[in-house]
Amino acid sequence: MSTDDYTKDIIRNLLAVVLGLMLSKYTTYFFNFEIPIIALNVVSTMPKFSIKDFIKKNWWLVAATALGVIVAQTFEEKFLLYYIFTFGIFFSCFYITDKNPMASANIVLGYSFTTVYATYNRLNMKIMVYDIFRVTILGGILGFLILILIPKIKKEKEIIENKPKEITQKNVGAIFLVTTIVFITWTFYVMFDIKDTFFAYATLAGIYGNINIDKIHKLTPLNIGVHITGCFLATFYSFLIVGISKFFLLFALSLSILFFPMVYFKYYGDSQIKKSIAGGLIGATIMPLSLYLTPFGDITSKAGARALQITIMLLISLVITRLLTILGGEKIE
Repeated sequence: MSTDDYTKDIIRNLLAVVLGLMLSKYTTYFFNFEIPIIALNVVSTMPKFSIKDFIKKNWWLVAATALGVIVAQTFEEKFLLYYIFTFGIFFSCFYITDKNPMASANIVLGYSFTTVYATYNRLNMKIMVYDIFRVTILGGILGFLILILIPKIKKEKEIIENKPKEITQKNVGAIFLVTTIVFITWTFYVMFDIKDTFFAYATLAGIYGNINIDKIHKLTPLNIGVHITGCFLATFYSFLIVGISKFFLLFALSLSILFFPMVYFKYYGDSQIKKSIAGGLIGATIMPLSLYLTPFGDITSKAGARALQITIMLLISLVITRLLTILGGEKIE
């Protein structure tokens, strides 16, 4: 297998997405969208499945969701301490994002998820934490089985293992600024009844993991386009396969047809930006399908609402980052 032949990588990716999505549709866990995402991460980044590496990469999400429940209960009546502690959590995450981007993103996502949803008295937060643990294990098992079925050869392992790490210089001012924006957004979610738009907040927090304000500003329009396209593809797909998800093989085939072009361009795009867009589009399409798709009809209203919420959130962010850039934000790297 030459270094330019990604056939097996494409097959592994497709299996992770398709089987992961099907598992997410036949289970009722909170965070079940993580099943295909975790499985995809396993087959994309691991030359050979290692339980040690898997735990090292994924325990952050489970731990952060549990921490969110504990903090929300502990500081239920002590709002000032609650906000100070949360700001410290976010600042710490963005401070280490250059060393461990996945851990940083998972901590912000997991902690925010349970602290925001803890304001819903009718939800059992302990079950939510258990479910996140379960979907993480399911995604890991799926990724493990795919790597067993289609193992990576030695040359593939060397390409992954020898990838150089970027060395970045921390700028506390930029980290503080990014933390403040994400923290203020989190505060609005805790104080007001806007939990249904949580994933718009999650998208915003993910973009701000870049730290550099100028880079965040430039990436925002691209992210808006990716998420709108992902929601459109998910909606269009839902019209075509009404009732198909009852039939295992037809469902798998239709999902494979939908995701094959994205996975193909993830590896064979003629530029790095196109490869990155394809990778982002895979995640942007997985989310609405995992969250909203049912055998009974299209998902136009829910996927459309998701696209609108993310667009509004990122447009507000675009204005903020533009103002910061004018005031000198481009110097914060």
